[in-house]
Amino acid sequence: MKRYIELCVGCADAEMADIVVAFLSDYPFETFDTVESAAGVAVKAYILADVWSECRAEALAAIEDYGSVFSEIDIEDRNWNERWERESFERVDIDGVILIRSEFHEPPTSSDVVDIVVAPSMSFGSGHHHTTRMMCRLIHSLRPAGEVLDVGCGTGVLSVAALKCGAVRATAVDIDPWSVESARRAAELNNLGERLEVVLGTVEQVEGRTYDMVVANINRNIILNDLDRYVAALRYGGSLLVSGFLEDDAPIVERAMAEHGLKFVERKEENGWIAEAFVK
Repeated sequence: MKRYIELCVGCADAEMADIVVAFLSDYPFETFDTVESAAGVAVKAYILADVWSECRAEALAAIEDYGSVFSEIDIEDRNWNERWERESFERVDIDGVILIRSEFHEPPTSSDVVDIVVAPSMSFGSGHHHTTRMMCRLIHSLRPAGEVLDVGCGTGVLSVAALKCGAVRATAVDIDPWSVESARRAAELNNLGERLEVVLGTVEQVEGRTYDMVVANINRNIILNDLDRYVAALRYGGSLLVSGFLEDDAPIVERAMAEHGLKFVERKEENGWIAEAFVK
C-alpha cells in the first residue's frame, strides 16, 4: 500500500497561503487543500512519502519565508484522492462564462458556458488559484485560433480552455509525470481525442515547432529563463500569455517582453497576482 505525507503549513492569511501553494506546485504534490480559521490559513499538501524524502529540504526552504510547518504526518493510501475529489473539490465558476469541474460534478445547464473537466486531485491547475482563473479569462477574451502551446500544463486546464475557445490543436508540456497523466486524462474527459497532445519534458521537447498562442502559468524565473524559447515557438501575430508572478515582478516581466519585441496587449490582476498577454 502506498504511503503519503500530509504536510501542513500555517500561513498568516490567504495571500501567503496562495504563495505557499504556488511554490509547492513546483514539486510533485498530488493534492492541495486550505483550511481557514481565526488563527490564519493552513495549507495541507499531499505527496508520496518516497518522493517527499527526495525533495523535502528544497521544498521547505522555498516556503520558509511565507509559512510555518505545523506537521508532517505519515498516512496510508485510503483512496483519499478520489474521496477529496468527490467531497472537497468545488466547481470553479469564472464570471459565469467558464466552469471548471471534476467529472463528479453536474455539467452547466447552458451551452454558452465553456465547460472544462479536469482531474484535480492529480496536479496543480484545478482552477482555484488566482493565476489559473486569470489565464482562463485571457484565453476566453483573446479567443485563440490555430495551434496552442501550454508550457507547465499541470492538469491541462489551459489547453482545454484554449481548445474550447477556438483553438484547433494544443500541445501541453510538463516535466512532472503526474501532470502529464492528469492532462491526458483531461483530454479523455473533454472528448478532445488527438487535438490535445501531451508531452513529458520542457519546452525544449517541442523545439522547432511554432504556434499561434503560447501560454505559461509557471513563475517569474522560469518565464524569464525560457522566454527566448517561447518567442521562437510563437508565430508572428501570435499571442504569449504568462502568469505565476506577483505585481512587484510585473515590471521585470514587461521589460523582458519588450526587449524580445513583444507588444503588451492585456493584463488581469487578482489578489496581487498578475496575468498578462503580449503579441509578437
